[in-house]
Amino acid sequence: MGIIARFVNHTIEKLVTITAETVKAFNINTHLYTPAGDDSVPLKDERLLLIKVGGTGKHVCTGVLTMSQGAKPGEKILYSRNKDGEIVSKISMLGDGTIIQANSKDHGTETKGDRTAEIGGNKTENVQGNCTVTIKGNVKYSSEGGFSIKGKTMEITGDTELVLKTIGATMWCPNGLTNCLFSGAPHGGSAMGITGLKGG
Repeated sequence: MGIIARFVNHTIEKLVTITAETVKAFNINTHLYTPAGDDSVPLKDERLLLIKVGGTGKHVCTGVLTMSQGAKPGEKILYSRNKDGEIVSKISMLGDGTIIQANSKDHGTETKGDRTAEIGGNKTENVQGNCTVTIKGNVKYSSEGGFSIKGKTMEITGDTELVLKTIGATMWCPNGLTNCLFSGAPHGGSAMGITGLKGG
């Protein structure tokens, strides 16, 4: 037989121990049971389901009364809250296969091994601030379609010469001729600050 209790407090050692009020001013301490791999502690005053363990006279907490976040049959929504009960991060796994993730602050990931992503559609990222990527190994980008890079300023820094390999690249040597043969105007090469660049 189960009883409804009010969450009062908790302690955490290896297990989570719940202090719950079953009737006014009468508290009991009980362990919190959750699904495997789920580490979550109720908030103050939330309603708990306590079940008596047969033959021991003790209770365990097996559930928390949860407000619906709109999940339909078969769907799953996971979320975390601050101390005031406001939702601050949420993952919604919807019935059509869509996954929506929302969080109010930072988002960090750590992968010890390899990471592979296969995307069947388009990928779009809109970054409002700066973007920094640091890679210790080699970098390779390839595209079967067009490849476009756009910026107000462009800077490429390398410890060796920059080799451009395109169709007809062997004919494009900006360091070979610094001035136009007809007008004499500089159009590349070291006179224009271009060094260590060649076709390949």
